[in-house]
Amino acid sequence: MKLGQKKKYKLAAIGLLLAALLVLLLPGWAARSNGFQLTVLDVGQGDALLVSADGYNVLVDGGGRPADITGMAEQVVIPYLKAQGIGRLDLVFNTHPDTDHIGGLFAVLDELRVDYLAVFRGYLDNERQEQLLALAETKEVPVLAVAAGEVFQFSDDFRIEVLGPAAAAEFGPEQVNNGSLVLRISYQDFDVLTCGDLQGEQLQMAVAGLECGEIEVLQLPHHGSRYSYDESWYAGFTPQAVFISVGRGNSFGHPGQAVVEYWQGRGVPIWRTDLQGSCRISYRNGQAYYESALEDSRLLGAD
Repeated sequence: MKLGQKKKYKLAAIGLLLAALLVLLLPGWAARSNGFQLTVLDVGQGDALLVSADGYNVLVDGGGRPADITGMAEQVVIPYLKAQGIGRLDLVFNTHPDTDHIGGLFAVLDELRVDYLAVFRGYLDNERQEQLLALAETKEVPVLAVAAGEVFQFSDDFRIEVLGPAAAAEFGPEQVNNGSLVLRISYQDFDVLTCGDLQGEQLQMAVAGLECGEIEVLQLPHHGSRYSYDESWYAGFTPQAVFISVGRGNSFGHPGQAVVEYWQGRGVPIWRTDLQGSCRISYRNGQAYYESALEDSRLLGAD
């Protein structure tokens, strides 16, 4: 989908509160106008990813906690966006309607201008998604029903492709993880794969036909859960790095020890929000860089 054909844009695309403040105050973290940045925000046990490239800003999920679904968006996501001078998002994806992914989007839609909301519509009787869609209607945010094969071409260099699920797929209340949107985020020849809470056979289906070796950065499915550990699936990838958005001391045991040991055994750097705080992956002038709130900047893949 060429978004510029629908609208003349300036198409510019739970951690501890201390970690959030570190992100906001860390020198050198001001948004850059050139190149590509993917910021993995530390929202504790949940996902919130900001993609900025060529003047466009895209948000993937908004974090959320069962007892306070919008708290982390109000404390981390929205303050970070505003600190970067972002008051408008070109596109917001919700990978699936679990609270730790969808919850913060209620606050995002309520407080910021959002040009489009993209969701998969194959969840059966999902009240939380319907509530978000109702809010989008109230806020006059157009909703895009997306599935495998949809491509958002923001600029010559920047695109996002939806790899799964298939448009005809349906997922019941206990299967929403398997209905996670899988996104290939590409800038020039640099590729990031985000997986939501994908698990089971959907892992293989999502990458069918994908040259997995072309992915430079891989988001480990389901916060690195042992239930999404599939060595044969991982073996198809040769990433320069992997990242895990995960809460400190979470009760789910994320990430799984086998998952961590697998990537350590392959010598692939693992970036974790529970250990390193919010993380940013940058790509400019043909080179990728990594920064975190709790560590110094370093060249992607360097020792």
